Amino acid sequence: MACGALAEELDAVLSGRGWEVQERYDSAPVPAHPVRVRKTACYIVLAVLLNDQNEVLMMQEAKHECYGTWYLPAGRMEPNETILEAMKREVKEETGLECEPLTLLAVEERGSIWIRYVFLARPTGGTLKAPRVRC
Repeated sequence: MACGALAEELDAVLSGRGWEVQERYDSAPVPAHPVRVRKTACYIVLAVLLNDQNEVLMMQEAKHECYGTWYLPAGRMEPNETILEAMKREVKEETGLECEPLTLLAVEERGSIWIRYVFLARPTGGTLKAPRVRC
């Protein structure tokens, strides 16, 4: 891919002009029962949140093994939760912000270990959580 074409695609994705995120796809039949996910895989959602100045929201991890490391809001999907519900919940839990997904940026897979869905989103409300300080 030529450098100009790559830059154009990157600009389209970062400005939210990628694929439209839909709660449900009308062309696909709705299953009578919830979709069964693999029990051996971990399903992860991650959000790249952009504000009006195109700044990316980063946060510091609180987990002991990666305490203080800067990262994007992310976490595991819960049973019977859609990918979008999981992304919105994780952003709310970790940042205090409500958000609206703009596009799906990537789907990453590490064999049967984990599958990660990466969304571009924008904050729509809420109050940014104050940092917690551990002593």
